[in-house]
Amino acid sequence: MKDESNKPVGLERVKKWLYAKGLAERSSGCVLCGSCYGHGPANPMEDIPGPKTKCPPYEFYRFQRHTPKSRWLMAQRVFHGLDPITPELKEVIYSCTNCLMCQELCGVRDDGYGPWDITVAMREEITKKEGPIEAHRHLYQGLQQHDNPWSQPKSARGAWADGLGLLKLGDKAATTLLFAGCSADQATGRSSAVALARLMQKAGEEFTILGDEEKCCGLYAFDLGFRDEYERLRQNNLATLANAGIRKVVVACGSCQRIWREYAKVAGADFEVMHGVEYIDQAVLLDRLKFTKQIRKKVTYHDSCHLGRGCGVYQAPRSILRAIPGIELVEMERNQRWAWCCGGGGGVPEADPDLARWSAVDRMREAKETGAELVLTSSALCQRSFAALQQTALPTQDLLEFVCQAL
Repeated sequence: MKDESNKPVGLERVKKWLYAKGLAERSSGCVLCGSCYGHGPANPMEDIPGPKTKCPPYEFYRFQRHTPKSRWLMAQRVFHGLDPITPELKEVIYSCTNCLMCQELCGVRDDGYGPWDITVAMREEITKKEGPIEAHRHLYQGLQQHDNPWSQPKSARGAWADGLGLLKLGDKAATTLLFAGCSADQATGRSSAVALARLMQKAGEEFTILGDEEKCCGLYAFDLGFRDEYERLRQNNLATLANAGIRKVVVACGSCQRIWREYAKVAGADFEVMHGVEYIDQAVLLDRLKFTKQIRKKVTYHDSCHLGRGCGVYQAPRSILRAIPGIELVEMERNQRWAWCCGGGGGVPEADPDLARWSAVDRMREAKETGAELVLTSSALCQRSFAALQQTALPTQDLLEFVCQAL
């Protein structure tokens, strides 16, 4: 397993894409085409053309400075010492919802870097030089002091599993781990963790949980630029897996899935990572789970940015819904690869709540236009975004909790 802790942090980490002196560097950098926010020329990355509305901060502010290409240029100027880090620059850098749409569209994304990762590197640079911005300070302190962004004490972790009779890591040898995520002990994330545990029990899976020993996957640390905290959490989590002989990790939250895949990619660790919807889809195909109860309901599915664009999980949730008798699945106009962001990622709800709310409202408008009775999703962050709306267009529910009704 490779040690990544000594790698450069901040803009030095992505300098190849910022240096722009030789031909190789110039061809790797931004060409200012505008495809990253949906207003560029014909884009070969769009094999199936998507809608024009792609970048939440740009569509909300309607200023060029809030586009991914502008954030790239800002990072380049800071790297070369041409501009200082100012409050105005921070406002732009922290308005990115980390929806990954620009990474989906940018022609250099296949090498692992694109507009989104340049933004993350800029956040690392800011944190390294000035510490976290005030809106994110409590998240940073929560990770430092309690190993979770919500500052829950260790004694409060794992309460979601009370009464379920689940084995904790170390109680019995098992090679499968259910990783619940920090949101499992929050109102908007508990239902998915509980449902996943019950579904795995029903499928006959032998698995364990971490309970009060579970630490954050590092999502907030990664996306907000707290690189030291991310590396610490990554190393702790990988060591836990290695010491326990875990070979498969099943996660309850789409955002956790994205970060666990980041672990496997960087560390080269030998374990499988899958989201609960992938696990259930597989269990249905293998006849380990059967949906026998009819649910007569018209539903639409919201692809979370991290599970969808971040991990490419699009078909599993739809296959599950089509396997449930009585379900009518209707798609929103922007779906799968082109799904609109709920506004819940990137620390935007804390740093720019107006933008976060606007993005969630626009998504719920789109859901209502389908004629669906219910919005289903597979991410605790999306659940939090929709629950925060005072007047939601439609009720929302976690997909894993919903499918329990069909067993």
